[in-house]
Amino acid sequence: MAKRTVLRLVYLLMSLPMIAVAILCYLFNFGNVRTYYKQCINAVHANNKTYSQELIQCLYIGEDKRGLSHLGVDYIGIFRAILSILRGQLQGASTIEQQFVRTVVGRYERTLTRKWLEQLLSHLVCLRLTKRQVAESYLSIGFFGANMQGVPALFDRLAPTSYDLSFYAGVIARLKYPQPKRKSQVWATKHLNRTTWIMRQYKSTNKELKTEPGFGSKYRSSKTGIYKSE
Repeated sequence: MAKRTVLRLVYLLMSLPMIAVAILCYLFNFGNVRTYYKQCINAVHANNKTYSQELIQCLYIGEDKRGLSHLGVDYIGIFRAILSILRGQLQGASTIEQQFVRTVVGRYERTLTRKWLEQLLSHLVCLRLTKRQVAESYLSIGFFGANMQGVPALFDRLAPTSYDLSFYAGVIARLKYPQPKRKSQVWATKHLNRTTWIMRQYKSTNKELKTEPGFGSKYRSSKTGIYKSE
């Protein structure tokens, strides 16, 4: 707990300058920040789906392991990504907030301007919404493969007979390795390795998401792994 508190304080101090810039850009709508921000908020309000705790935790393990500590942008992850690039390796640093913003706004160009805008919006979104709201909204619209835009579409296509940790880890693995129209052995191997890694990380964690603010909602048993908000 003390380590998490210190990490949050570090992220807060690192984020304050960008948060100040984000608020100014929102007030004056520089770069259409206010317009994009409203799109993100509307997307969350339009989402009427909630998901199991296992799926949410697999999402954070697979896509944003420090997601409960930062304020929308993982500056430690960015620093590590830069070091990896200097070593000739590629490593992503996008948070769940950034992936959500990118999907809603629909901007995927590889430019510093787009990345900077994405970070500003992620800070604003994080200030307004809970972590769970962002995670569930992203799951509802994220790209998991051919004809799998969002978890509901994925469930419809796969029609699973059980909803367990293995299945949920496989769902999140598709964010890194989207399922093609026709499965190949190469894709199957990558997907299996990623699924196994997420499951291993899940089992080694202390399931701290359940005690985090914004994650402590009540759950009904479900045969589909998907719920509708009341």
